[in-house]
Amino acid sequence: MGRIRTCGIASQVRTLLVISALLMLSPSAGVGARPDESPLPALEVGSISDLDLEAVRQILDQSDDVGAPLVRERLGLTLEGAVKASLENNLGLQIVALELDARESDVTGARSKFHPILAIEGTAFETKRAHSDRQDEFTQNQQAQATLRQQVPTGGSVALGVGYSREFKNEYNEDLATGAGANLESMSELGGLGIEIRQPLLRGGRIFVARREILDAEYDTEISRAELRSEILNVTAGTKSAYYRVIQALRQIEVIEQALGRDAELIRASDALFEAGRVSKVDVYSAEISQSNNQARLATARADLEIAQNDLRKVIGLDAQMQVDVMDLTIPFQPLEIELDDWVARALEDRPEMARMRAKLEKAELAVRVAKNDTLPNLEARGGFQPGFDWKSWNWNAGVAFDFPIGNVGPRSRLSRFRALRAQTRREFVRQKRDIELEVRAVEIRLREGIERLKSLILQVENSRNKGEIARGRFEMGLASNLDITDADAELVRAESMLLAALVDYASNRALLEARIGGAL
Repeated sequence: MGRIRTCGIASQVRTLLVISALLMLSPSAGVGARPDESPLPALEVGSISDLDLEAVRQILDQSDDVGAPLVRERLGLTLEGAVKASLENNLGLQIVALELDARESDVTGARSKFHPILAIEGTAFETKRAHSDRQDEFTQNQQAQATLRQQVPTGGSVALGVGYSREFKNEYNEDLATGAGANLESMSELGGLGIEIRQPLLRGGRIFVARREILDAEYDTEISRAELRSEILNVTAGTKSAYYRVIQALRQIEVIEQALGRDAELIRASDALFEAGRVSKVDVYSAEISQSNNQARLATARADLEIAQNDLRKVIGLDAQMQVDVMDLTIPFQPLEIELDDWVARALEDRPEMARMRAKLEKAELAVRVAKNDTLPNLEARGGFQPGFDWKSWNWNAGVAFDFPIGNVGPRSRLSRFRALRAQTRREFVRQKRDIELEVRAVEIRLREGIERLKSLILQVENSRNKGEIARGRFEMGLASNLDITDADAELVRAESMLLAALVDYASNRALLEARIGGAL
């Protein structure tokens, strides 16, 4: 009995190990799986005509259909409030603004080149010469000097200073006639004012050369300022468009919900007529198919609304959990009088991109002028005057320095490089003008297209509504099936959706036109 029981326990252990191994190898036993939940059934989908629809329905019924995530925070915004919030919170706009702050700091730093520099220097030293046959000799020196040095816009420099020096000597003095000698002590002091001027006459001797760093920093600041204005225009247009898309999604849901209401009425009427024997079961199926189609459209429209909300949050710069409730639920529609030539002229004058390219071109011109100056020889004049405090003694100096590199290959190569970059910038300037004009023309084309689309879609909506009313009347009188109703209703949903999209497109293109011409209409 004991042996049989032992074998039974070993068999149970082996069985448990096999089950554990199978569970570990099972695809449903992944990381994070909850032991209290059974895995959802799986289905291999092949040919749709052979698909087991009931099996799919059962799987869908068991799925975790929780819908949209819960809203944690809500923020109601009008269109004007959304634009204001975007200009304050948009991350891309903040990045460009910080770049401008950095460029403005560069200007301040570059201008410090012409700030005076105060230098204070003091030295002291002693020299001793030891002798075995007489008294040692030594010399003591102390010097102090304060200098105020200033760079000037001509490329030179001016230095003003005051200094003091003292020298004490103990030297052996020998009488040549008698051969006798003794150590003699002497002391001298000198103090006074001083001025020194240096001025390059050829290379480096131009105002634009001396101010090159400042001018470059100012051009870079102007470029960043233009980029910020361009970003403001784009963010404003993008916010308006995103806001309109949210309104469109909300109105699209209304269109489909109204269609579902008509579907419900059609199903009730079809059932009643079928019970009365006036129509066939096909009419009931047609009404239910129309309802199913609109329910699928509703699911898509609700998803489009969430995506539009995401786009609006992104352009405004809000957290992903923030739910934006649009307060303006109407789409503005104000047809524009086409003034293409005026729009193009205004864009070429006011677009920040043109200001940016003008600054880049001026910077490239400056680089060529500086590089051309660097190819000149170096000729520098300098001089100074140092009177004593008693004005009875003085010291002055004057000089000229000249140098010129043999071949001058390096400066000439840099000049060729900057000339090529200037030519490249000029081409970019021409291309920017052309691109801006083409962008304005593209928006103008879309505006004209929008008007033509709206004319056609208005007629389409009217005809679809009239067609639906006639079809319903004929169906109620038993003169036609409800296929005419479902067909007209599908056309109505499509036409109203297209009309809604066309109105939003026109409003968005109007906002885009303001960005393309560089300001409000």
